Amino acid sequence: MAAPSTIYLIDGSAFLYRAFHAIRSLATSKGHPTNATFGFTRILLKLLKDKHPPYAGVFFDVKGPTFRHKMFDEYKANRPPMPEELAIQIPDIKKVVKALNIPIIEKEGYEADDLVGTYARIAQEQEFKVVMVTGDKDFIQLITDDCTLWDPMKDTVTDRSNVKADMGIEPEQFIDVLGLAGDTADNIPGVKGVGVKTAVKLIVDYGSISGIYDNLDQLKKKKKLHENLTTSKEIVDLSRDLAAIDRHVDVEHSLDDFKLQEFDTRKAFELFQAFEFKTLATEFSQKADKSQKNYTMVHTVADMENLASELERNGLFAVDTETTGLDPMQADLVGISFSYQDDTGFYIPVGHTNTGDIQMPEKQEVLRIFKPLLENPDIAKVGQNIKYDFIILARYGIDIKGIVFDTMIASHLLNPGTRGHGLDRIAMNLFGHKMVSYEEVTGKGKDQIGFQEVPLDLATDYAAEDADLTFMAYGVLKKQIEDKGLTPLMETIEVPLISVLANMEMAGIRMDTDVLDQMSLEFAQELKTLEQNIYELAGEEFNINSSQQLGVILFEKLGLKTVKKTKKKTGYSTDVQVLTQLAETHEMPEKLLRYRTLGKLKSTYVDALASLVHPDTGRIHTSFNQTITVTGRLSSSNPNLQNIPIRKPEGKKIRQAFIPADGCTLISADYSQIELRLLAHCAEDPILIESFQNDEDIHTRTALEVFQVLPGLVTDEMRSQAKSINFGIIYGMSAFRLSNELGISRKMAGIYIDNYFKRYAGVKKFIDKTIEQTRETCEVSTLFGRKRRLDDIRSSNANLRNFAQRAAVNTPIQGSAADLIKLAMIKMQTALSTEKMESKMLLSVHDEIIFESPDQEKDKLMAMAKQVMENVTPLKVPLKVNFGAGANWAEAEH
Repeated sequence: MAAPSTIYLIDGSAFLYRAFHAIRSLATSKGHPTNATFGFTRILLKLLKDKHPPYAGVFFDVKGPTFRHKMFDEYKANRPPMPEELAIQIPDIKKVVKALNIPIIEKEGYEADDLVGTYARIAQEQEFKVVMVTGDKDFIQLITDDCTLWDPMKDTVTDRSNVKADMGIEPEQFIDVLGLAGDTADNIPGVKGVGVKTAVKLIVDYGSISGIYDNLDQLKKKKKLHENLTTSKEIVDLSRDLAAIDRHVDVEHSLDDFKLQEFDTRKAFELFQAFEFKTLATEFSQKADKSQKNYTMVHTVADMENLASELERNGLFAVDTETTGLDPMQADLVGISFSYQDDTGFYIPVGHTNTGDIQMPEKQEVLRIFKPLLENPDIAKVGQNIKYDFIILARYGIDIKGIVFDTMIASHLLNPGTRGHGLDRIAMNLFGHKMVSYEEVTGKGKDQIGFQEVPLDLATDYAAEDADLTFMAYGVLKKQIEDKGLTPLMETIEVPLISVLANMEMAGIRMDTDVLDQMSLEFAQELKTLEQNIYELAGEEFNINSSQQLGVILFEKLGLKTVKKTKKKTGYSTDVQVLTQLAETHEMPEKLLRYRTLGKLKSTYVDALASLVHPDTGRIHTSFNQTITVTGRLSSSNPNLQNIPIRKPEGKKIRQAFIPADGCTLISADYSQIELRLLAHCAEDPILIESFQNDEDIHTRTALEVFQVLPGLVTDEMRSQAKSINFGIIYGMSAFRLSNELGISRKMAGIYIDNYFKRYAGVKKFIDKTIEQTRETCEVSTLFGRKRRLDDIRSSNANLRNFAQRAAVNTPIQGSAADLIKLAMIKMQTALSTEKMESKMLLSVHDEIIFESPDQEKDKLMAMAKQVMENVTPLKVPLKVNFGAGANWAEAEH
């Protein structure tokens, strides 16, 4: 049978005063007192270091009267007010407690003692051992066989045997001692002339207060004592009640809430710096001290084999690769680093040119030794952006299996609203550790060298640190992911997706460079023609790309009416919105808009795509990012394939350049109206659900509901407006914005929205409920448990608050769609592997997955994709996938 867990209940209110009086005259350079904060922090750190408590909580009194004041007006009446120097430190102390990730427990109307007493009882009922951390003698009454008292300032433990030996009574009898003796500090009266010593002797002799009064005649010889006891019966009962710790307070936290987490090391580090606790600040940033690190270069066959055996025995390790560049499809391997315990790392160099006297191991020998280890699915691997390492090693014939965690992804899941989840940022946030930067070992600018040229000693420190900090971060972030309830999302979606995306990136998509070249020529010619037309309309040549020169032409020379100024008083705004409005009154702004659109498409896509074609594969290998968007949607970069304008003819032309391999077809599988379907599911709206279940055109149905017309009378314009309303509702569109989009009055737009919510009452209820719940917790979740913080939902700034409210409604919809599509990709990859098909997933763009399929597999693939994607998760409405196939991406979308 497992040993019971121990919970430490810390009497924070008692230690506030003890720390305050124990240390005097400590303050920051600005005069802010810190003596109590420092003393209290030291008590907590001593507890955590000496006892390693699995469960703990800090309890504080709340300012104001308690239930004892109702029993006795004079309770604590003689106590002086809390010193101002202590009062202003209480928020600081609570910040430290929170940074150490120890829960704070307090409740209005009760003292810390009562909360400790209540949780001590609850813990024992659940078979915990309890340690009450306090120097207050009142807690003796709570001591049992499983509940002891520890005073860390004196380092003394008091248990049942100690109480019996010191006083001759059982702990539960001590409450009667307090009833008799009273407590001058709390203004509990007790019996006049009876101190603790006398009270203890009376309880030893008579067992209890009632035993004393039952045998009061035996005390007649002690006339004064007898007289005082006789006249104080009611006072004794009151005193006992006042001194009795309430063990049955109605509390809200479960014992699971007391389970300790890793420190928020970075926050503690920042606090200790702010409080000017130099030693503590150093302690919390000392993980950056290289003397604590053990980094080893491994380059002999024997040492590599020993390391491989050690990693296999451990069953879990961090892995990282060093390469010649950032593109995993073209970079060469320079070295591999591993770590399987904190503050330790190993580096195996394989491609350095600056090696000194050290004999470099053969690359093939390194790969031979570590390939079985890396490909063993039963040995767990963790990494920081491990998808990069997956692709690098795959190109050297190693198929990593057993990936269980990615620290970059974990950081993003925990803080999706924060930009940047690099290892340097994670190390600083978690450990106050400043990592060696890439520039520190390679130099900067024109003098920068490749990593392959870095001397081995510097390369070892740099590379081993990467693996070490990744392993250390894994230990902390895994716990945070568990505590936040994000483990299922991590394990069932984000981690399995890593290898899926890596394989898609390696597959790439073939480009027809002839199409791109022809398009570039056509765009260049049209741009030249537009340029001449603009000059003619302006009556002179000027720099079309200069907003300042363009503003002078439009508003001073041509005399067009200014729409808005730039932030600079002298500048004219010539943005898209301005030019669009001006195009209604003059030909030139229209040509300017066309010029800008074509210019951007040519440079961003047509010319850029041609330059990104891999020299060996003839394909483009975009990177899919899991850690960019707050809602969890995938993004892509180098190139960004999600911004190719779908509805513009030029966008379709660009997509014609994306083609399949010979003998293959591109197939598009596109989720139909997935966000509206998820809205129907989340809102449980009967009309929306019925419409999707009957496979109706949802925009036509909305037109019927909102415009209140008969079936068959919905015009194309009505359907288009209904479509704007449908999608606008998801994004919290206001009547003002809808009126601009539809070109109608704000009043009419308001009527449309009101009509929508009257008919789709479930949607209105869902929106209101979601905003209300998010306001309570400042957090919103997707169907799959992805979480997003929205603290601005409580902001007094209306703009910030309104944005947060829109995000609160949109996140469960868009975020759930993102999770659902990721899950579909994972299941499709599994199905393709199981069926041993040659078809491949190439791209994921918004709600669409692009496949490359041999012609003989085309029908089988579409049938499989329909089955998998439409049944990826149970919803209250059916999922629907539309398919297209063609000789290029544009055709596949028809």
